[in-house]
Amino acid sequence: MLDKIKQIDKKFLMIGGVLIGAIVLVIILMVVIKLLAGPGKNYSKLEEKLQKAAQDYLKDNPESIPEEGSSIVLDAETIISAGNMSSMDKYVDDTCTGYVTIMNNSGLSLYLPHIECTEYHTVHLSDKIIEDQLVEDPDNPYQGGLYQVGDEYIFKGKSVNNYISFGGLLWRVLRVDENGNLRVVKAEAESRKRIWDNKYNVDIKRSYGINDYQNSYLKEVLDANYKEIKDKNKAHLIPHDVCIGKRSKNDLSLSYDIDCSEVLPGQYLSVVNTLDFPMASLDENCTYVGSGACTNYNYLYSTVTSSWTSIGSADISYEAFYIGGGYINTQRTNKNSAFHWLIYLSGQELYTSGSGTKDDPYVIQ
Repeated sequence: MLDKIKQIDKKFLMIGGVLIGAIVLVIILMVVIKLLAGPGKNYSKLEEKLQKAAQDYLKDNPESIPEEGSSIVLDAETIISAGNMSSMDKYVDDTCTGYVTIMNNSGLSLYLPHIECTEYHTVHLSDKIIEDQLVEDPDNPYQGGLYQVGDEYIFKGKSVNNYISFGGLLWRVLRVDENGNLRVVKAEAESRKRIWDNKYNVDIKRSYGINDYQNSYLKEVLDANYKEIKDKNKAHLIPHDVCIGKRSKNDLSLSYDIDCSEVLPGQYLSVVNTLDFPMASLDENCTYVGSGACTNYNYLYSTVTSSWTSIGSADISYEAFYIGGGYINTQRTNKNSAFHWLIYLSGQELYTSGSGTKDDPYVIQ
C-alpha cells in the first residue's frame, strides 16, 4: 500500500515538474519575443513618459520653472541629457524628436508634450478642431462651422460641432485666436442669477450700481467661483485679457475697438462681451450689436440665451449690456441676470477623442 502511494506521489511530482517547466519556457519565449519585437509603437506612452520626465526635470531644476502667466519650451534632448529619461527609441520603434511646453497658470504647472516621429505626431486640440470644422466653401451661405476671419477662426452658424468636455462640464468653443488658443464658454449658465453691481451711484444718488467691471460685484462672484475650481482643472486655464470698454447705444458697430478699448489682463474666469453673440451669426443682415437678425443662423441663440457681458454703457453709468432672449441690450446693473463662465484653453492641449458634437464632445488629456 505504501509503495503504491509513493508511486502516486512520484507521478504528481513529475507532472508538476513538467507544468512548471512549461510555464518557465513560455515566460522565456515571451521575453525573447518581446526583445526581438522591439519597443513597439505605443506613442501615447512615449508622450506620457516625456511629460513625466519634464516634471522630474523641473523638480531637479526649479530655477527653470516659468513665472506665473508665462511658459517655456523644454526640448527632449535637454531632458534626456539630464538623465530624466532614456533616448526616445527605447520607448517606440521609430525615430522621434519632441519637446514639452510648460505653462505656469495661477501658480500651477501644466505640461503639454509633443512628439514628431516618422509615422506619428502629437495631435493638438486647436489643430484637430481646425482640421475637422473649417468650412471649405465660405461662399456657401448659412453653412455652419469654423470660419477664418483675419488671423482667427470663429464658429458661425446654427448647427456647429464645437462642444468640449472639460472638468466634468460641457463647453462650447467660440473661436481659435491668433495664438492658437481657444476662447470657450460654458454651455449652461450658472444656476443662480446675479447682479452686475449695486454700489451707491453718486450720479443719481441711488444704489443702482456702477458699471466699472474690474471693481464690480460680478467680477467678485467670478473670482470666488474660480477659487472653487479644483487645482487639476485650474492648471489648464490660461490667463486672458477681458474687454471692459464702454459702449454707447449710438455706436453699436461690430468693432473690437469699442469693447476692447480697455482691457483687464491676466484673468482666468470671465464672461462674454457684446461681440461674441453677433459674431456667431451667419445672417448677412447682422450688421450691428443688438440687431434681431443676429439671432438667425446662430448656435449661441440656443446657448447664451440670457447672460451678462463684461461691457458697461458709455451713456448711463449704472447700466451694462446683457444678452436676453438672443437680443443685446442694456439694463440696470443692480438687476439680476444669468451669466456664463468664459475661459481660455491652450490650443496645445492634447486631443484625446471626440468629434465636437454634444453627444461626442472633444476631450483633452
